[in-house]
Amino acid sequence: MIDSNEVTGANILKGEDIHLSFDGVKALDGLDFSVKAGRIVSVIGPNGAGKTCLINCITGYYRPQQGRITFNRQDILHQRPHQIARLGISRTFQDPTTYPSMTALDILMAGRYIHTRATILDAMLFFGRSRREELESRQIVEEIIQFTQIEELRKVPVAAMSFGQRKQVEIARALVMQPTLIILDEPMSGLDEVMKEIITDLILNMFDRGMTIVLIEHDAQVVMEISHSIIVLDNGRRLTEGTPREISLDKRVAEAYLGL
Repeated sequence: MIDSNEVTGANILKGEDIHLSFDGVKALDGLDFSVKAGRIVSVIGPNGAGKTCLINCITGYYRPQQGRITFNRQDILHQRPHQIARLGISRTFQDPTTYPSMTALDILMAGRYIHTRATILDAMLFFGRSRREELESRQIVEEIIQFTQIEELRKVPVAAMSFGQRKQVEIARALVMQPTLIILDEPMSGLDEVMKEIITDLILNMFDRGMTIVLIEHDAQVVMEISHSIIVLDNGRRLTEGTPREISLDKRVAEAYLGL
């Protein structure tokens, strides 16, 4: 387990009294949460607990009927997904899907789109701003390719990648957006032990670079080993929150979710 006392920081992300309902069914019911800068914070809970709904609210895909979400003290509740991404929040998806013919390089270059300002005419002429942005994007993409160790996938189409390789590329896509905070949605799902170790090392390397990480994950071993703190959701509410040790000693969590 990571020592939670090793990392301290102010809240970078905070949610207050979040309510989200679909046709009268409550997905989030008065949820409060906070994430400190420079930490790995895991969100766990059974299927239907509200984990994905929480991610979608943070990233602008869902609009809660009530509540407040702030990032670096700025209200983001009514921002659109691309606006939130530009502020410094990126995310991955459980099942990374894209055009089968796209290569890893294509996907990463597309991920840089939120940081470009060139017009269509600029891009057609490849002059001025367009050229500068292209060169900057390619430099950042190459750095992320090396960081995520996907050099051999540079020109490989998605259709020819394994599921684990697509997961690596999905994380790389989120990283080229240059986030301050990254949300990883079940990065270990569907992976064998070798790929789990690769992804775990990548997450720890991201943390070493100073990134704040929110991890949605069912793999209890990974959660307990790399998290500084854990938020436990149940029926759209926060059941409890604490360090991995505190959570492991909570009988409700141990019996219901962790099998400890």
